[in-house]
Amino acid sequence: MNIYSFASLIASLFCLILGILIFIKRQRDKRRKFFGIASILTGLWTLFPFIISMADSAESALLFARFIYLPAIFVAPTWLHFTFSVVREGLSKKKKKILILSYGISLIFLFFSFSPDFIKGTNRFMPYFSVVPGPVYTIFIAVFNLIFYFSIRTIFKGFRISTGHHKNQLKYILFSFLFGFLGGVLHFGAAYFNSEPFPHDFLLIGYTGLMAYAILRYRLLDIYLAIKKTAVYSLSAGLLMGFFVVVTLTITKFLTAYTHVDSFKVSTFVAFISALFLFNPIRNKIQEIIDKLFYKKTYDYYGTLQKVSHDLAAMFDLKKIYSFIGDTIFSTLGLKSIYLLSAGSGGDYEVVYDRAQSTEHRQQTNEKTLKINGNSDMIRLLKTSDDVVIKDELPGIVEILGQETIDNISNTMKPFNGEVVVPVFIDDKLSLLIVLSGKLSGDIFSDEDVNVLKTVSNQTAIAIKNASFYAEKLRSERFASIGMMSATFAHEIRNPLTSIKTFAQLFPDKYTDTEFREIFSKIVIDDVERIDGLIKDLLNFSGEKTFPRMNEIEIVSLIDEILNYLKNKLELENKKISVEKVYKDVKINILGDSEKLKQAFINIITNGCQAMGENGVLKVNITPNGREVDIAISDTGKGISQEEISRLFDPFYTTKPMGMGLGLAISKKIIEDHGGRIIVESEISKGTTFTVSLPMKNEGA
Repeated sequence: MNIYSFASLIASLFCLILGILIFIKRQRDKRRKFFGIASILTGLWTLFPFIISMADSAESALLFARFIYLPAIFVAPTWLHFTFSVVREGLSKKKKKILILSYGISLIFLFFSFSPDFIKGTNRFMPYFSVVPGPVYTIFIAVFNLIFYFSIRTIFKGFRISTGHHKNQLKYILFSFLFGFLGGVLHFGAAYFNSEPFPHDFLLIGYTGLMAYAILRYRLLDIYLAIKKTAVYSLSAGLLMGFFVVVTLTITKFLTAYTHVDSFKVSTFVAFISALFLFNPIRNKIQEIIDKLFYKKTYDYYGTLQKVSHDLAAMFDLKKIYSFIGDTIFSTLGLKSIYLLSAGSGGDYEVVYDRAQSTEHRQQTNEKTLKINGNSDMIRLLKTSDDVVIKDELPGIVEILGQETIDNISNTMKPFNGEVVVPVFIDDKLSLLIVLSGKLSGDIFSDEDVNVLKTVSNQTAIAIKNASFYAEKLRSERFASIGMMSATFAHEIRNPLTSIKTFAQLFPDKYTDTEFREIFSKIVIDDVERIDGLIKDLLNFSGEKTFPRMNEIEIVSLIDEILNYLKNKLELENKKISVEKVYKDVKINILGDSEKLKQAFINIITNGCQAMGENGVLKVNITPNGREVDIAISDTGKGISQEEISRLFDPFYTTKPMGMGLGLAISKKIIEDHGGRIIVESEISKGTTFTVSLPMKNEGA
């Protein structure tokens, strides 16, 4: 096999494989159908040098040539048909006449295909036979060149007036046409000059290479061919091997002629040197180029999906979900702008998030006024297809939807500078739209981008649904808390109100009774103070994090003051509760509100004393711990179970017959508002320890 037949075989295989793959991809699309047919016909014609090289006589070569030219006759009109379908100008009456004329002329050439007027015969010259042209053959070449010139001119005209994704498509088609056309010219030239400057079929390899690159990287003709990287590597290695075989044969022929050394020895030497010093470096370089061109990633595909999945799992706020999704897509794809629109109560989709690289890309009107009508063609298409909509691919389905619908969808995307719309479905309902503008780089949205967007859409749907469940749970818990608070508050306030009511009813009859008036006065005041205390607890619990008096506090003195106050109020000595101070009289300063901290510690210590009943030991330990001070308050009461500890600071939770269960909840809130924390440790029948940690004042501040 010589280099001409080798190039013929490889180019033919490339054209045939590419043509068949594209032809079987939705034949209803005229662009793909005629591109596939044209590529298959070109591939069959490209077999000419390979088939002719197998001929052992001029007669057999002539027969092979006439059969090979049968598909060649229809190459030009099928490419012209493809050209008209791909420029999106529509098939006018004039173009229909041109197509009918080109196919009609081709049928005439077909009639002459086995006539000497088309191919007179063949001439043998190294390395294979060439055709001897007849008069019809010359006319065929003229018509072929004219049709191809018209095709290239049509593509170039469409390229100049197109934009975006379609412009990129026409660019690759134009360059591919030029490669193929030049290959055809060189092939025809061999019939008249009996020589070729180099194997012209390598240009057909360039044609298929450009088309394959555009399909793999830029979804040329809006299709995606799943070609694995290993297959591309294997094909490139095979081509490289074939190249080295040709080089080895060429060098062997040259050296044998000049050195008169046995060709086998020369071939072995050349093959060894090539394999040792050239094959691996060139192979690695080719694979590096393939990686860069075909499999280049502008971002970490799986890393992006993993981050989205991980972060969304912990989000239950809709605004945070919208911002996270919008920011992630915006930065990952390098967009000019992005909008998220949520389904409103009226059926329209309104903006809930937007972001742009600069004010240049923002709308001049208020973004809040931007919306998409729920009855628009865009929404109907999304609900029907359940797929990502890419603006530049809409003309490819014009026969299905109609031009008016395509125009309406494009106009809907226009206010957002939209290029892509990603639907988010929740329980089969279209709940959210993600509208993406073009990329800053000018690149189109690759299949990798579309796959990422689809996956992010699914994860967003799950996150929004979880957020809805969480919001519903919070509402239920809030209503339950309100119910519990109402019941508790009603129970706590009913007793003092009943007492006050009873004494008020008796007061007119016993007004002159001095003892009654004294008892009445004392009980009423106590009950009013009790009601006032309940109201204060509610206000303290619901209050915001504010500190009107943030002063320097000496914590040891504050704890001493609290213990002395409670010792008298709780009558600890009468109850036989002893207090142990396990700390020294040292100065440990903190910043805070002394009144609020007093309230917190009084609640904790009172809780411990009540747990011990009539006797026990209350132990207080103050220990500096790095930048914090730990105040540990221990009692020898009955202890608290782990289940109770988990609910100890919940509002309105209490195990006592009296009280609203707000004391410890308020204490925890006060301590956390001071930047501290509270930890509870307990053993049943042995007691409980509350440890409060507060940040100490920075003396250098």
